[in-house]
Amino acid sequence: MSDWKEEVLNYLSWAVCLAYIGLFFSIQYSNITLFILLGCCLLSLKLSILKKSIQSSLPIQLLILFYLLHIVGVLYSQNFDNGLFVLEKKVTLLVFPVILFPAIQQLSAKDKSNLFFRLGLITILSSVVFLGIGVSKIILYQYELAFHRDYFPSIPYVFYAMYFAAGSLLLLNSLYERLQHSKVKILIMLLVTVYSLALLVIIASKTGILAYITGLAYFLYLKLSSNRLFYLSFGSALLVLALALVIYPTTLNRFIELNDNLAVLQEDKLTNQQKFTGLSLSLFFCKISASQLWEDNRLIAGVGTGDAQDYLNQVYKRHNLDHYGYMYFDPHSQWIMTLLQLGIIGFALLIAVFVSGWKKISGMMNLDFRLFAWIAFCFSLSESLLEANKGVVFIALFFCLLCKDKESNSTENTQKLSSSYIP
Repeated sequence: MSDWKEEVLNYLSWAVCLAYIGLFFSIQYSNITLFILLGCCLLSLKLSILKKSIQSSLPIQLLILFYLLHIVGVLYSQNFDNGLFVLEKKVTLLVFPVILFPAIQQLSAKDKSNLFFRLGLITILSSVVFLGIGVSKIILYQYELAFHRDYFPSIPYVFYAMYFAAGSLLLLNSLYERLQHSKVKILIMLLVTVYSLALLVIIASKTGILAYITGLAYFLYLKLSSNRLFYLSFGSALLVLALALVIYPTTLNRFIELNDNLAVLQEDKLTNQQKFTGLSLSLFFCKISASQLWEDNRLIAGVGTGDAQDYLNQVYKRHNLDHYGYMYFDPHSQWIMTLLQLGIIGFALLIAVFVSGWKKISGMMNLDFRLFAWIAFCFSLSESLLEANKGVVFIALFFCLLCKDKESNSTENTQKLSSSYIP
């Protein structure tokens, strides 16, 4: 590699951090940071390894194929213009695997470890900034909604909760690997866990809390040496969470209302005025969408990349949801949205993308990928992540950062084997 490419490569991990910071701002600013990142990738990338890197990673190949399937879906869409808009919105699912992924493979294992440590720190620091802003609004302006979930972060709270849950878990894993002194390690990780749980309660994302606490359980189960220590640690985390919910009843009430009016799911065409909660509405959307696809024999290939929302609007009218003001609402589930756009073919391919990453990625980043994939999976059940810029960029970015080609895997395994024989 030439000297100037080597110099640019030294700044690549910082460009990734900048792109991640950009996600906490509006699309206009985040696009600028993404262009900077892609520019660093192009300047540091050797064309000779581009094709080789992609060919050696099945998860990356499947992610590219998933995007290409959207192009096919445009061909049988009636709303061609909207299909092109969806392609533009999801283009990072193609650009990142082709440009970012090969560039990242040039980083050493140490550089990648430092990168994820920085991303974790950025996640925590972002929350400190938002807390400071919230406190200042209360003190200076007596703004009572400063900590309301819709006003606390700078972006929609659902996406911030996803970023925070994933980033804080990645930070925990990084701290576990970095810290050597057992007492210091326990204290710092305990503080990060308590802080993360409290912050997620303030954000008031039910999915974020459930995804984080279950991801934490998986992390502790793998890292702790005994079942007794695991039960003690996880039980303490649950106690902290329960205490935080009692102190902040606004979030607790959001959990309590989950059971409200689930009987509406037994309805077909709504005739009486119904009171929906977030859960019952999302489940009702999913039910009528999937059943209508089945009735119309569109379940295999879907209705097309550009026609999903138009099709949904027709479904809503058939079930009288237009009287509730829910026209143009997405189904609040990426899996149902994919089923609508691309049918069972696209649904199965999206599953394959994450399953292949879960099984194929080995070594140091295996747990990092599984924690990220779990958070993304949980949020994909309640949100259409890949239909919004803040979701699709996050998924594509971390997927490419955490995937590795076969050569990187074999190199890391060789390094581990060599180090294990050092006397």
